[in-house]
Amino acid sequence: MGRAMTTVQQRNTIRFGSAKFEVGESEDKLTDLGAMRGIAFEETWDELQISSDNAGIIVAGMNNHKVSIKGDLMEINLKNLALIRGGIDKYEEVPADQEAGKKAAVRLLSGGISTFTPRVARITNYNDKGEEFRITIFKANTAAGLSIEFPEADAEDPAMTPIEMTGTPDVTRDPGEQLFEIYDEQGVVPTV
Repeated sequence: MGRAMTTVQQRNTIRFGSAKFEVGESEDKLTDLGAMRGIAFEETWDELQISSDNAGIIVAGMNNHKVSIKGDLMEINLKNLALIRGGIDKYEEVPADQEAGKKAAVRLLSGGISTFTPRVARITNYNDKGEEFRITIFKANTAAGLSIEFPEADAEDPAMTPIEMTGTPDVTRDPGEQLFEIYDEQGVVPTV
């Protein structure tokens, strides 16, 4: 039997459950992407060290500070895909044609536009009290093209598409606040 080396220091900082993934043109205009699997957040950078010949490392820092939010999208909604992809696509609603017997449809067309319009991306986890733990990326772009894998005919899992939004600093914001925000109502210790 193993021995515990410590005790839980702050139980309300232990997170359970998945998260809601939202994308939008601004923080006050976000669209919930719906059912997903494997939602994850990751921060990365390139370590920067400047060494001297006689005094060791004189500066330590970072370059290429980035973050990403990713997951497997189960609801392959073309309007949401167009939103995620930041304006590189054309989304159209096709009306029904009663005479030709065609149902209404939507379509996503792509190719020829190569500049992304940045999006805000957010994941939010709620505990059983409805308190939020959320991560917001202020300037995110889609990081990869579409990939839809269709399972075998008798599979229980649906077709899914992996999505990833990569965030880079939004230089219109104040230094220290340009890349992301983590907002936590769950980990607050009551003071009263």
